[in-house]
Amino acid sequence: MRKILILFTILLFTSCSSSKLFVESSSYRELKSKINSLFEDTLFSHAHWGVLIKSLNTGETWYSKNSSKMFMPASNQKILTTAAALSVLGPDYKFRTSLGFTEKITDGILEGDLVITSNGDPTISDRFFNSPVDLFNSWADSLNSFGIYEIKGDIIGNDNLFDDERLGNGWSFDFLDAWYAAEIGPLQFNENVIDIRLVEDGDSILAIPNVHSSYFNIVNTVTLTDTGRNSVSYKRAYGTNNIIVSGRLRKGFEAFSVSPSISNPTLYYVSVLKEALEKNGIKVHGNVIDVDDIQGGVWESKRIEILLTHESPELKEILKGLMKRSQNLYAETMTRLLGLEKNGLGTFENGLKVVEDFLKQVGIKPRSYKYSDGSGLTRYNYISPEQIVTILEYMYRSDLKKEWMELFPIAGIDGTLSGRMKGTKAQDNVRAKTGTISAVRGLSGYLSTDEGEEIVFSFLINGHLRSTRETDYITDNVLKIIAEFNRGNY
Repeated sequence: MRKILILFTILLFTSCSSSKLFVESSSYRELKSKINSLFEDTLFSHAHWGVLIKSLNTGETWYSKNSSKMFMPASNQKILTTAAALSVLGPDYKFRTSLGFTEKITDGILEGDLVITSNGDPTISDRFFNSPVDLFNSWADSLNSFGIYEIKGDIIGNDNLFDDERLGNGWSFDFLDAWYAAEIGPLQFNENVIDIRLVEDGDSILAIPNVHSSYFNIVNTVTLTDTGRNSVSYKRAYGTNNIIVSGRLRKGFEAFSVSPSISNPTLYYVSVLKEALEKNGIKVHGNVIDVDDIQGGVWESKRIEILLTHESPELKEILKGLMKRSQNLYAETMTRLLGLEKNGLGTFENGLKVVEDFLKQVGIKPRSYKYSDGSGLTRYNYISPEQIVTILEYMYRSDLKKEWMELFPIAGIDGTLSGRMKGTKAQDNVRAKTGTISAVRGLSGYLSTDEGEEIVFSFLINGHLRSTRETDYITDNVLKIIAEFNRGNY
């Protein structure tokens, strides 16, 4: 009798377990079917989807489509760069900028040159200060406190900690005047752009820069009209700082800004600094000079004494701007900073070695991907959804999880996802990096299901001819389905 009861118990347990497995299998099949129907939308039959959705709790793959194939990632490339920077440099790392001088200071007169050296601090802007020139004004106050009221020599921008390659590999010529393609260098001011606010003033339109300087020239040809669509563009001929803002705006338009990039960030930096010093009562006799323009061995022979040093906010705060706003300049700076800190000079090639070493540690084989810039602006980058998920999993399980998760745009809340997935269970749930270049779209990150199961995902689409809104419709609806998923509802 006892044997019969034991046998009956075993059969009952097995039956219940089998039933549970069947329910789970059925729920996953229905989930996968819903997801698949979205990624198989006929609107995108011409394009290439790469998808991987995976449970962080169990390691199980929920959905996969071309997940090991190579895709251009657009700004999902920033996941690689940011993970390497945070891991190698640490969340508390700070950029350093120094003001030094040559010769001597006598009776309030600095007899030589004022020399500014930095390792790429990107924070001297109104993202971190009330005004981009606040720090320069503070430096003027410091010089006054040292008793310096006159500078006999030049204001020299020492940008030798990075090389002189100001553009990313493969960047297209037709967008180099845009803010998102700002030139790269160790001396950065106002994110190497000029923000021009267009404001209605009676029967005309004012173009007001957020920084006033003789370093650039703005030509405003925008007209005010009674009817018609608003349409404004800007152009800056390559190698110049003559900015033409043109187009038409209808009366009653809401003021907005355009942000063209500036040529030669080093000269931009020291030009505005010189003007700030002079406005604060410090007379400067010399010129502004990019150290690269000093001939021969003159520069090498100069002895520099440091007057003061400025430190940036912590890296973890700067990386929030990189990821949430998808700031290309920050990303390119990180790659070169890695090269400087680990290999002695801020070049892309030196930074690439550091990124490759980090990715090897993560578990991604060398030469199984293409890392051609730090930001994703080039079309030469290639990586798979599987590799992106590998990085995301690694960082999720690392000691830096807290700092890492705080960097991502949050659906319906902030960054490049602030306007997406609002009013759904994906809002304030999805944390993901967006990516967009022509015919390329990406979205990779994390979310949790209605039951609290943690999910990691990567969606990449290449070669699409549809609108950004239509690609977002697909990815956002997939994430909404996952956020609502609860086995008890199936």
